[in-house]
Amino acid sequence: MNCFFADDTAILAQGSTINYVIHTLQKGLNNIEKWCTLWRVAINTDKAHAVMFRKGTSRKELNTLSFFDEDLTWDKEVKYLGLILDDKLTFRSHLKHNTEKFWAKVHLLIPLIGRRSPLTLVNKLLLFKQVLRPILMYAAQIWGLAAFSNRKKAQILQNKILRIIVNAPLYVRNSIIHNDLKIQTTDEFIK
Repeated sequence: MNCFFADDTAILAQGSTINYVIHTLQKGLNNIEKWCTLWRVAINTDKAHAVMFRKGTSRKELNTLSFFDEDLTWDKEVKYLGLILDDKLTFRSHLKHNTEKFWAKVHLLIPLIGRRSPLTLVNKLLLFKQVLRPILMYAAQIWGLAAFSNRKKAQILQNKILRIIVNAPLYVRNSIIHNDLKIQTTDEFIK
């Protein structure tokens, strides 16, 4: 199966054996190579990556894929359309990356959303919904399938930022803050 978006292309293959998957991927790469040669389209092979998604670990060395006479190495993770896909599909790397981006943006917005901010609660929530939540929840429809322990990290970040926005003391429950502000939890947002 091929996935196209603007100038990004992905080839996906599934099968019961690793050799079948590698053979199918190589056929797809050969077809793209032929098409690019026919239409004189240049491909930057430095940006080409291969990753094998599977549950268990295997000590078996994977056969290399060839693309425009260059061997593609098997990576542990790959970034596609801003989503970091690791070989176990745990999305830990993606959530860690999102967390770093989220806190970088929070530090810029603290003068506007912190307790000393002159903005009203409505405007602070608007900043959360329009700026911070999209960073935190980027590609959530995909990483929302991750284990609860990984999804919970996004909820913890949301709890912290909402507590900062309303300047709530520690004894106020997160569920009360969410209900009062009419903000969905991260799991509700994903659904």
